[in-house]
Amino acid sequence: MAAREAVAGVLAPLLLAAIIWLPPWVFLSVLGAAVTAAGWELLTMARGTGAAVLRAPAVLALAATLAAAWLAGPVGLLVALVTAAVLLPTLQLGHPERPSGGLTGAAAALFAVVYLGATGACLGWLRTWAPGGAGVRLILLYLLVIWIGDSGAYYVGKSIGRHRMSPRISPKKTWEGLAGGVAATFLAAAVLKAWFLPELPWIHTMAVAAILAVAAPVGDLVESQIKRDTGVKDSSGLLPGHGGLLDRTDSLVYAAPPVLGYLLLVGWIG
Repeated sequence: MAAREAVAGVLAPLLLAAIIWLPPWVFLSVLGAAVTAAGWELLTMARGTGAAVLRAPAVLALAATLAAAWLAGPVGLLVALVTAAVLLPTLQLGHPERPSGGLTGAAAALFAVVYLGATGACLGWLRTWAPGGAGVRLILLYLLVIWIGDSGAYYVGKSIGRHRMSPRISPKKTWEGLAGGVAATFLAAAVLKAWFLPELPWIHTMAVAAILAVAAPVGDLVESQIKRDTGVKDSSGLLPGHGGLLDRTDSLVYAAPPVLGYLLLVGWIG
C-alpha cells in the first residue's frame, strides 16, 4: 500500500499540472505514450499465451491510430483502423512461425489497436472537443471522479468487503467495495462540478457520474478478465504497487466513449 500511495502521490500531481498549465498537445502526447505502452503490455500478455504476435507493428499501428484520430477526427480514426485491419494480418506473413499462430496473432494485434485506439481517441477528444476553455476542466473532473471512485472502492472493499463480486475474474473485488466506489463517484462529481464545471447542468453531471460509476469498474473487470486468461497478476511491474500502465488506464479509457457519446447526444460538446 505504501508503494501504491507513493507512486500515486508523485505521478498524479505531475499529470494534473501538465493538463492545467501545458497546451493540449502535451496532454495528448502523454496520453498517447501511456496508451501505446499499455498496448505493448497487452500484446506481451498475449505472447505469453503462445500467440504469434508481432508487437512492434501493432504498437506502431496503435500510435498511428491515435495520432490520426486527434489530427483528423473520426474520419482519421476510421481510416487508421481500416488500414490496420488490412495491414496487420498481411504483416503476419513475415512472422517466423507462420502459418502457425497466424489467426491468434493477427486477432490479438487487431484487438489491441481497435480497443485501445478507439477508447484512447475518445479520451483525447474529451479534452479537445469541449466548448470554449472547458476542455481542461472537463478532463480534470473526469479523471478525478474516476480516481476518487476507484479509491473509494479500494479502501471500502479492503476494510469491510465480504461478498465477492466476481470471484473467477477479480477475486479481491467485493459488492461492498463497489457500493463504496459508486458513493464516492457521485459525491466527487457533485463536489468537483462546483469547482470545475459550474456551467454543466446538474442533470448532465449526475448522468456522467452514473456512467462512470458503471463503466469504470466494468473497464477494470474487462482488463482483469484478460489478465486471468493470460495467467498474469499485473500487466507489468512498471509502477510499484499499481502494476503496469494497462492496469492504470483500463478504467480511464473504457469509460471515455460512453461519456463522450452522452455529452455529444445532449449537445454539450461537439
